[in-house]
Amino acid sequence: MKRILCLALFAALALGAPVFAANAPEKTGEIGFDVAQANVSSSDTTGVDSAQFLGVRGGYQINKQWQVEGQFASSSENGSISGTDVNTKMQLYMVNGVMNFHPRKKEYVPYVMAGVGQADFSVDSTGARASDTSMAYQIGGGTRIYFGKTQRMAFRTDVSLLRQSTFSTSSTLTTVTAGMTWKLGGR
Repeated sequence: MKRILCLALFAALALGAPVFAANAPEKTGEIGFDVAQANVSSSDTTGVDSAQFLGVRGGYQINKQWQVEGQFASSSENGSISGTDVNTKMQLYMVNGVMNFHPRKKEYVPYVMAGVGQADFSVDSTGARASDTSMAYQIGGGTRIYFGKTQRMAFRTDVSLLRQSTFSTSSTLTTVTAGMTWKLGGR
């Protein structure tokens, strides 16, 4: 039930942000995709020590400085636990609060973020499968670099730390992310 509730909240936030932004001319939304490389601190339970994630984000700008965004990221990696080959799948569902900074150069928008969500991990081996879900917490920071005549498209990069506890072991994922984002709504 908790998983369904988390997925429903994420879907409502990610899909609703562009709708809210389009209906309020002074507000904006944001949608984007990214690729991330994560360093996994506890490889003895997942079989991998690094993972590459593909993700999507959708956000709503509350005001010029504050934004809320939904984030989904997924990874599938091959590894080894005690000499046994495994396929590890990781999915992250996060809701982040983002605080934007606006320096003089309008094309650069640095930010810090903090989020809460859910981490789903599953490990498959020949004839055996284990999965676990836990709450996840994330902090990070980065920047958007807007370009083009209208300054509505941006390159986005950030570094984040995500803490989760699956398979009775707490681990931290240190993640470097890069992607593209588009502003929706507003003027």
